[in-house]
Amino acid sequence: MRARTVVSVLLWAVPLLGCGSTGNQSTPPVTPPPKGQPVTAAAPPRDAGGVLPKVTRSPGGINISGSRSGSVKVPGQQGGYLIKYRYKGNDLKLETNSALGVLNIIPGGQSAGSDGWTEFEDLTSFTQAGEQPYQITASQPFEIQFVKLPLPDNPDIPPKSYDGKGLKVVGPFSLKAGSASFKVSCPDLRHAGFIAELYDGTTAANKGMIALGTGASVAETKKLQVPAAGNYLIKINANGRSEWTIGVTQ
Repeated sequence: MRARTVVSVLLWAVPLLGCGSTGNQSTPPVTPPPKGQPVTAAAPPRDAGGVLPKVTRSPGGINISGSRSGSVKVPGQQGGYLIKYRYKGNDLKLETNSALGVLNIIPGGQSAGSDGWTEFEDLTSFTQAGEQPYQITASQPFEIQFVKLPLPDNPDIPPKSYDGKGLKVVGPFSLKAGSASFKVSCPDLRHAGFIAELYDGTTAANKGMIALGTGASVAETKKLQVPAAGNYLIKINANGRSEWTIGVTQ
């Protein structure tokens, strides 16, 4: 299955260590636990390099976690997804095949919090249902969650203001077909770019550029023509330390 990544912008391959031998080998007998003692589940595979990536499902979405490199397959559905990233270190990669070759979909420029974890959000979409293969590169703990759109939250009704910093997805909010206004402020781009874009809240299809900053700051109001009534999201891509606000009116 091919995946379309909605913004330019984000897992690992280290062989398992083992001991080879020749000849027949016997498996030692398994001793059952004492009567009444619960049987505990085996821990995820690991070695001195950390825990291999593992895919699990939860009510919130599809989760990938681990602390070392490996390959995984995400059982995705057709349509848009919100991706939530949380990881330590700065070497995490989430790579997939694209028309241009192998593409790392994790953007750079984000900053770790005081607890040492880097957290941000992004959008992507799958053109068809099925297992989407990813290669992960990592040497420290990471958590990645794919949340199927539309989000379960009740949509905000404009006028509505959002604030944050770095790479983040805000919304959903409800818009009618016609003109909508977006007021954007980012006082310090910290020598990095700034992009704010409108996306369909179900398909994650891009619906227009709200703001593009290439200087020291951004302070502008942009009007866009909303193609149809529905729920929408805004993705802001900025330096991890750049604080911003976006107001939506209609």
